[in-house]
Amino acid sequence: MSELLEPPVVHASTAFDPAGKTISQVVNHIARTLRQSEIEPEWIVAANFINDPNEDCYGLSASRDWPDSGTARRRLALSVARGSSEGWIIQIDFVQFVALGEAGHWKSQPVLRIKTLSRTQAWAIAAVVSRMLDLD
Repeated sequence: MSELLEPPVVHASTAFDPAGKTISQVVNHIARTLRQSEIEPEWIVAANFINDPNEDCYGLSASRDWPDSGTARRRLALSVARGSSEGWIIQIDFVQFVALGEAGHWKSQPVLRIKTLSRTQAWAIAAVVSRMLDLD
């Protein structure tokens, strides 16, 4: 029989509608919510926190409106992965289909990133953020 290594996290499942808000405002709201639920990450930032104009490379700028999603060709994707040096990264990407005549291609742009030091905390945060933004 498997045993639970850490106690279950109380999820902050209050819905949040990001429509009409900037990416920076959504990041700040998520940060406050995680801090209040006692699963505060190491950091949370807009993927393109320096507002580099090359959004195809660095992700959507923090000053842009939260991306409109919810269709088959425009959606948000949440992922959890090992960090490059230590810890874990939770990332939300905006994925959309770009039509080019009769063809097209899929385009993925990072929106926000969250860093934690443990796998358990990363998955707990991913669950909270997913519920908060109605991604599940």
